[in-house]
Amino acid sequence: MAIDLRTTLPGRDYHGPEVFELDRERILYRHWYYAGRADELTQPGDYVALDVAGESIVVVRGKDDVLRGFYNVCRHRGSRLCDAGSGRMRGAIKCPYHAWSYAFDGRLIGTPMVAADEIDRDSLGLFPVAVDTWAGFLFVNFSDDHEPLADSLAAQHESPLPYERFGPLGELRSGFRTVTDVAANWKILVENYNECLHCPAVHPELVAVVPTYRRGEVVEGGRSDGGVGIAGDGTSFTRSGHSPLPVLPGFAEHEATSIYAAYVFPNMFLDISGTCAVATCLHPRGPEQTTVVADYLFHPGTIAAPGFDPSEIVEFTELVARQDYAVCERVQQGVRSRAFTRGVYADKDELTLAFNRRYLAARDE
Repeated sequence: MAIDLRTTLPGRDYHGPEVFELDRERILYRHWYYAGRADELTQPGDYVALDVAGESIVVVRGKDDVLRGFYNVCRHRGSRLCDAGSGRMRGAIKCPYHAWSYAFDGRLIGTPMVAADEIDRDSLGLFPVAVDTWAGFLFVNFSDDHEPLADSLAAQHESPLPYERFGPLGELRSGFRTVTDVAANWKILVENYNECLHCPAVHPELVAVVPTYRRGEVVEGGRSDGGVGIAGDGTSFTRSGHSPLPVLPGFAEHEATSIYAAYVFPNMFLDISGTCAVATCLHPRGPEQTTVVADYLFHPGTIAAPGFDPSEIVEFTELVARQDYAVCERVQQGVRSRAFTRGVYADKDELTLAFNRRYLAARDE
């Protein structure tokens, strides 16, 4: 009987500079890109400057409480306005080169030693970047013709919208953050996240906590809510499956003993257990380099409580993550071989195959 041979992307799609350029222009800049938590920008003038696949942007909260995004470049001579990082501006966005200043809505409002009648200030506002939020998560989009964020999230293969009630997500705050540079293409990290055939060999500690993963599956049979049970009715993503931290609001009793996960195209992982939500942002830096930022989100009351200690959750999650990064880097090394043209997908690679089909459709449209 003939076998339906479903193949992976070509090897060069994971390391070719020309493919990475396509990824930037047709994927990362055209779709809603997860950029971090919006709750860090609470007051007028609060800003974050970040790199999105080689393009620097600034997101700032205006005096009208609206978040807006701009290319991080002055309209005068092209100077970068803000260094990477976050902070609070006083009154305006000010260029450090010639001191041109911009209102938080992007309007050019100050040009020292350049008279107002020398230039058309109204036409020299900052270049805009679309910004929107969902459940406290900040997304940016460079495209002039983009769909609403809510529509994009609803259309995901694994929509995260049903999970907003846990926490609720919009009320959670970051209690810990990790930043890791991984020598692998961003798509390799996505593919690895979307399958568990590797779990028994790579994650012995994980499969002891989540029995479904021991069978190489990411979906628990007989369930329609997307949850995967923790051994021993545990409520936390730790080595034991248990934690002294309280269960997040929004969980029904039978839900608190499960893990819920969603991949949000193109660069977000969302993992929720009874005691913590982990939001992971992939920042592609080049064809073979990705920076991974993980925010560990807890209820504000939990963070403020005496003795708050998320170390059990962080240590276990980062152990699993390091194991993933190691095998992803091995894949990155292997796909560069002249012998590797394409790999193949098994039945349990369904989510990875779905990602590649969406990726190709978006890249080639």
